Amino acid sequence: MKKRPAAFFCALALLLALVLPALGVNDLPTVYLLATNDKFCDLPGGALPTVSNGVVYVPYSVFDKNATGVDLGVYYGIGLGQSRGTSITLYSRSGGMLIFEISMGTCRDGKDTAMPFRAITINAVPYVPAAAVCSFFGLQYSFLPTNNRGTLIRISSADATMTDSQFLSTGAQAMTTRYNNVLKNMNLPVPTTSATPAPATSSAPGGAKSDVRVYLAVDASHADESLLSLFPEGVHILFLFSPDSLISQSGLIRKAVAAGHSVGLTVSGDHSEALGQLDEANRLLSHIARIRTRLVYAPAELRETLSADGWLCWQPNVNESASYAILSLVDQARSDVRVQLPESLSTIGRVLPQLREEGYDLRTPIETDL
Repeated sequence: MKKRPAAFFCALALLLALVLPALGVNDLPTVYLLATNDKFCDLPGGALPTVSNGVVYVPYSVFDKNATGVDLGVYYGIGLGQSRGTSITLYSRSGGMLIFEISMGTCRDGKDTAMPFRAITINAVPYVPAAAVCSFFGLQYSFLPTNNRGTLIRISSADATMTDSQFLSTGAQAMTTRYNNVLKNMNLPVPTTSATPAPATSSAPGGAKSDVRVYLAVDASHADESLLSLFPEGVHILFLFSPDSLISQSGLIRKAVAAGHSVGLTVSGDHSEALGQLDEANRLLSHIARIRTRLVYAPAELRETLSADGWLCWQPNVNESASYAILSLVDQARSDVRVQLPESLSTIGRVLPQLREEGYDLRTPIETDL
């Protein structure tokens, strides 16, 4: 082989130095930090949340109250599964249970029915899908990106005392320290700009938009699966389906559940007819996605009697078809807003990024939070 002169390698090194500049702050990878209730988590080995195929995963030890100092009401066990590989069991005292067979890529509940999500391993540490697990056990899952302190994954139970915006504000310095430490451990540059959060944008009545909780729902009875592509990472809503659409929409239902969205039902008719529809719909849902729901969107005349029967009625206070009308009404809100999104994909595609950009506290409507 013909030898290249030393000058060639010098020139190559100079060229690479010019075309491959040092990694700058703007090129930093996304760092995911973790908190439970009102406390940041320092898990064994410095384990942090991660994203795989668009799904946020958290280390199983987030449910170890001895590791986090927070009892979320969900606990874990590790053992050998049916395949003789590692099995992670999550359970609550109320009877809920998820069993992850990691090597098989499967999950089943306590009744041995398959669930539409799985666990993964990173550096031999099992990770579970955060949004799906929280939805199953009735915990609040929050995906909270910041400009210069990474993205916070917060898992909350009913014992949490602070809203997400309050926690981000009071924990700003602690989050900055953790974020910078992660970058240092990765041998990446630490931002030199101030990490003090910018003041929240004020809403029309004078409050902070970050203090306004916005719950979102859409009737997906006739939607196609492209609807799922409209949601920014970390934004989850309530997908509503009529009982007679469940079979035809089974694929969308499974994908929505796997992505961390919640599922509810729409009903009509009188009280007796509605109960019959709901019972049959839950039977179908248990076969389609191994879930049942108590969330229901019903006419006003049915809400009182359905609530008395234990159903949780979705009652939107914003129900407009035009994006400008939706955004205007949300902007005037002083407290919680429940938005019934129109079925128009273009309108949803305009509303969601705007709400996210303006800093509202976007929440997933779940059974324990309505």
